[in-house]
Amino acid sequence: MPADDNLQSEKRQKKRSQNQTLQSEILQRRQETPIKKIALLMAMFDEALPIINSLALTELKDALHPELPMRCFEKTIGSFKLSLVISGLDQRHEVDNIGSEAATLMAYETITQLKPDLIISAGTAGGFSKRGASIGTIYLSEEHFVYHDRHVPLDGFNQSAVGKYPAAKISRLAKNLLLKTGVISTGSSLEKNDKDIIVIDQHNAVAKEMEAAGIAWVAMLFKVPIMALKSITNLLDQDNQSEQEFVKNLAFASSCLHDKVLELVDYLQNKSIEDLA
Repeated sequence: MPADDNLQSEKRQKKRSQNQTLQSEILQRRQETPIKKIALLMAMFDEALPIINSLALTELKDALHPELPMRCFEKTIGSFKLSLVISGLDQRHEVDNIGSEAATLMAYETITQLKPDLIISAGTAGGFSKRGASIGTIYLSEEHFVYHDRHVPLDGFNQSAVGKYPAAKISRLAKNLLLKTGVISTGSSLEKNDKDIIVIDQHNAVAKEMEAAGIAWVAMLFKVPIMALKSITNLLDQDNQSEQEFVKNLAFASSCLHDKVLELVDYLQNKSIEDLA
């Protein structure tokens, strides 16, 4: 290789190294700085409404792109601004936009428009009695988020499909709020599927839901810390129909979620991301 090419290559490598160092320093400062903006992302309006009412959040009509169904409710609470974003309605069928497709778009729009310091994916999920869950048990995410229904038996693609997107370190937070923790697993079906359960068990996941991994993927790309708070509506290792149990227990599980979200909002006052670990 000619000397000039070597020199240019060395310059590019040096510049990349400097940029990486600078990005690391910026990220570290973010970890140490008190949280100023929190985005609480939820799929279902019925789950979000008690929180909106209790915190007296106000809807902002122009916060997000007008062509999108997502809705944003905001208020400055103590030391930070809280933005609660819901995925809105599928106008064709008049139901909530559940699932990771809507959640992924909601996360992208939230991050690019609202620029939160922390994202919280909150909602309900299925759980496992063998891992200590009962109806209304609240789990906080730990380690990473995975997908359980992306079955791609090809090297590289299989790992990518599962995801393992990083979750914020929250051991101190979990201890102080007396929260159980574990891996949160995402899929596109409410029904139980034996093949999906095998993947969930492989990762020892404590909650099966439909949005968190999609949000976590976007958060990872933009380097925004994310945690999830999930309330159990149905137990997957018992002889029942998940959809029936979900409907029966939704109000109670949502009430438990509401109470814990309010505790979390209070706890996060004047905290940094580093304080949660």
